[in-house]
Amino acid sequence: MFCPLRNLIKSSIAQRILLENNIKKPPMVNSVRFRKPRWLPIAKSKEFYVRKPTPVIPEEAEELYMRYSKYRADVASIRLFLKEQLSQKSVNFMEKQGKDDAADFKLMEEQVKDYNNEVAAFRQERQKQEVQAEQERIEKVVQKQQEERLKRTLEAEKKLERIKAASFIHPNDLDQAIEIMLDSRADYNFAVTNSGEVIPGRICLQTAL
Repeated sequence: MFCPLRNLIKSSIAQRILLENNIKKPPMVNSVRFRKPRWLPIAKSKEFYVRKPTPVIPEEAEELYMRYSKYRADVASIRLFLKEQLSQKSVNFMEKQGKDDAADFKLMEEQVKDYNNEVAAFRQERQKQEVQAEQERIEKVVQKQQEERLKRTLEAEKKLERIKAASFIHPNDLDQAIEIMLDSRADYNFAVTNSGEVIPGRICLQTAL
């Protein structure tokens, strides 16, 4: 049945109107074959109509049956052949895909190994530089400590020399110094700190008191 609305929707003008109105899907329109209602009686022309069976020629029916049987056998064989071809193609495709996957995996594995070797070499070089820098730092600290220790030792020796110079006995005062020493008690139980300070013992402290 002719449907003018469907032809209108298929036209370029209608499509442009739908696009302008932002209508993506056009309304679904189906052609309808109008029939008479169920309550109406059969038509007068078909009231006493009886369909005559189609005449069948035995030779023609047998020939058609043979040809149809051959057609079904040919179609079945073609389907089986296509199925076998498709299965063989699927197997070949799977084998090829497996080989491609194996090659891709091998390539990725080689790339990962190269990257790991590069990272390992960079890490070893960095660790070597860090160890060298740490050794240099430790050497500097040790050298600084040795210099400070030597400096404190020299200062203590200078201080002891000054003390010795202060208590130096002149030959003219030798007799008086001997009398003082005989009358005094000597205490060698003293200590010297890192800064050169002399800490006297108990006897010296009692004498001083």
